Amino acid sequence: MRPISSAILDVEAMRRVLEHPDMGAFDQVTVLPNPDKGSMEKAVDDLFADRQKDDLVLLYFSGHGLKAQNARFFLSTRDTGRDQNGDFRRATALAASKLQEYITDSRSQRQIIILDCCFSGALVQGMPIKGELNIQEELGGKGRAILTSSSPIEYSFESDNNDLSIYTKYLVEGIETGAADKDGDQLISVNELHEYASERVKEAAPAMTPKFYLSLEGEDTIYLAKSPLAATNPIFIYREKVREILDEWSKENICKENFNRVERNCLNELRNELDLSLNEADIIEQENLAPFRKRLQNLTEYKATFRELLADSISITEGNRRRLKELQSRYGLRDEDIQVIEEEVQNEVYPITPTIPPSTSPSAKIAQILHSIKTLKPKNFKLNLPVSIGIASIAVVSLFAIYRPDNCSKQTGDFISEGEEVLNYSQSFNKKKGAEYFAQCDYQKALLRFKDAWQQDRLDPETLIYLNNALLEANKMPYYTIAVAVSIPKNQNDFNDDDGDSRANEMLRGVAQLQTKINLGILNDNDPFLKYFPDQDFINKKAINGKGLKVVITNDENDELLAQKTASSLSQRPEILGVVGHYPSEMTVATVDIYNQNNLVLISPGSTTSELTKYPRKNFLRTVFSSDQQSPAIAKFLQEKSIKKVVGFYSEGSPFSESFFNSFKTIFTRPPFSGTVVKLDEFDLGNNFKAEEAIQELRRQTEAKITETIGLVLFPKAIGNAQGDAIRLIKLNNSQNWVIGSWGLRSSRTLEQIDNLQPFQKFVIAVPWDSLTSPNKNFLKDAKILWTTTSVNAITALSYDATLALTKALEKANTPTRINILEHLKSREFLVTKGATGTIQFDENGDRKKLDENGDPQDPSVEFVHIVECRTLSSDFAFVPIKYPTAKDAGLSCLNSPKKPSP
Repeated sequence: MRPISSAILDVEAMRRVLEHPDMGAFDQVTVLPNPDKGSMEKAVDDLFADRQKDDLVLLYFSGHGLKAQNARFFLSTRDTGRDQNGDFRRATALAASKLQEYITDSRSQRQIIILDCCFSGALVQGMPIKGELNIQEELGGKGRAILTSSSPIEYSFESDNNDLSIYTKYLVEGIETGAADKDGDQLISVNELHEYASERVKEAAPAMTPKFYLSLEGEDTIYLAKSPLAATNPIFIYREKVREILDEWSKENICKENFNRVERNCLNELRNELDLSLNEADIIEQENLAPFRKRLQNLTEYKATFRELLADSISITEGNRRRLKELQSRYGLRDEDIQVIEEEVQNEVYPITPTIPPSTSPSAKIAQILHSIKTLKPKNFKLNLPVSIGIASIAVVSLFAIYRPDNCSKQTGDFISEGEEVLNYSQSFNKKKGAEYFAQCDYQKALLRFKDAWQQDRLDPETLIYLNNALLEANKMPYYTIAVAVSIPKNQNDFNDDDGDSRANEMLRGVAQLQTKINLGILNDNDPFLKYFPDQDFINKKAINGKGLKVVITNDENDELLAQKTASSLSQRPEILGVVGHYPSEMTVATVDIYNQNNLVLISPGSTTSELTKYPRKNFLRTVFSSDQQSPAIAKFLQEKSIKKVVGFYSEGSPFSESFFNSFKTIFTRPPFSGTVVKLDEFDLGNNFKAEEAIQELRRQTEAKITETIGLVLFPKAIGNAQGDAIRLIKLNNSQNWVIGSWGLRSSRTLEQIDNLQPFQKFVIAVPWDSLTSPNKNFLKDAKILWTTTSVNAITALSYDATLALTKALEKANTPTRINILEHLKSREFLVTKGATGTIQFDENGDRKKLDENGDPQDPSVEFVHIVECRTLSSDFAFVPIKYPTAKDAGLSCLNSPKKPSP
């Protein structure tokens, strides 16, 4: 692995202060420079073994910290390296779990662990981690203090010029100078030492946030060093005054090289009162100003680098953006710092003069005055310091907060947004600032922010939708408006909430892809606004009768009452001509009548419930096949496996789940299948389901009829714990019975639950579409251009088709209204070719007809997929159609298998 130049210097510096009789005064300090695993583990064992309860034991480590894909933490050794796939060899590193054993077995009740290492080593290599690293869980315990140089998702930073690493530098400084002794009691506690080092680190590298964990019994803290300075010592008093001033700098986000005149005079007066020499005062000042000067140097270097790149090209390439992000990380700069720098440089290199329309209103006059002040600069004026940059940024925000057009009526907090509010809980600084500008109707500024946010995260469809909307408004382009209703759960922690967030993004990608294609169609090749789209090589770009498409997003958080409230709000907005959504049948059933009462068409890409076929609504259509349409294919699969008896598991009360089970039961028990469907006592997925009891009951039935082959069908609802219950049931079944699951189980969260493929050998999922057998390759090519991947979910394809059907109806109506759009969609002549999932046409109930490439009727088909081994950066497994036995046969590129050659 890459050598860390400061590591050996770090341990030597810590040794010096810990064994010094006037500082740490430790009886024994053992230093291991660059040890192998055996030596390191033995030293750790020796350190914690044969100790007494009151012994103070300290373990310090400087080097590479590594995370395995299961989020387990390891300390690197001299032998640790990475293989050709980017994995580190675990046998050569010391596992935190092993370290925990030595620590826990020790009788010492005063233990200090200091880790100056990067916990994001695997992330730096681009390897996603299953779960979040929890240092306290890995190493915590009673009588123990843990100090870490960074959070579990950050770099730790090395200093330049062969100096100590930043965190260790301030640990040593805090002990050596006594500066960490906050209360002047001449003792330095672990709390005080961490607080001192943490404050200094954040002054030098604000993005780096050292962490501290303390768990003691009967004691407030652990003392690890002495300080030579009492609270009455002049040096202590002077240092505290310097710190008081610098703490104000930190709170105000000020970064400069030296004190201003007022601060300087105050310090000079205090120095004279304390009778300190100029040299003594200067040492204290330089020591405390060093972090600020380091940060200033990093800001200056980044600004110069960005200016040089921008001078060469108006847009930053993906490669350079990635390298800038790495530079930001290594400099320890926050997103806020970067945004201020880049905005200032962009305005200097490519100045944008905001246009303020004439107005006689008082607010407009104030805005014009402020605008004049802002644009009148002295000829030689230059912003040299980040503090000046910060002031300039505040001035800009103030200007546009004051200037707000009279007709700007954007509302936030209503779970509905066309750009004025971030709904998917994204923490992107650029995206949030873009939303602030959009809410003020400053579309030009919003456009710039959303463009930067999109370049930083090319997989965030919400950003792309807002970028499109800002483009339309900033350029005053004509457009039609539709809405998309998604379910982004408030709680992002448990199994299906994460999956729900993924489903929402997949839906938005489908909508955003078509929206972008349409809006690119109204721009000519020389249009200056074209630069805001990183990729313009879409196939068949085409506007809707010369107009663009605005998309309003609404989030119901998987809450039926909230879904009904947002549906009512959307229905009252006359510009909205149709809605794409919802994915869960529960939300669709809850809202469909509200839209119906307002003649607003609702096209669902995911709701399969047969309830909407049996009791059709005039305004409801779907691009996914209903449960009635999918059930015959599932029954036929079971028949081909000679399975005549099926045990069903579903979520009682769920419109999707219960209707799918009932549809399947009706089909499977009638000719030509004439099978049997039974229900166990334990069947209700997601409602206190006990998978172990269900398997025990199933085994009793199997033993009673040894010659009978029994299959399992799983129809878990899309919300709550149901899908997690289904995965546990599959694992316990351990491939003894064939299992067929509904398409909600085809998700990354399912793959993340697999550590052994054996239980999934007889598991297949019925899906409405798969990218590997897609009839529309152009759709996949556009997806590759836009999202940089062809790994497209069925939800994305079906959402694209729902949006496509709606826009085709807009195109057919010269003057679209809600009523004539619905009439076009329900017309027998309405036919959309070249959809992502094939030809689109609806029957009188709103169900999708299955048509072949020529538009002729065809029985609805279902694609069955299974799980195969395929190691990638995000998973060890993949879904492929069952006609492909392996990932290689399917043409997937895996780290453990060669890519299938192109035909």
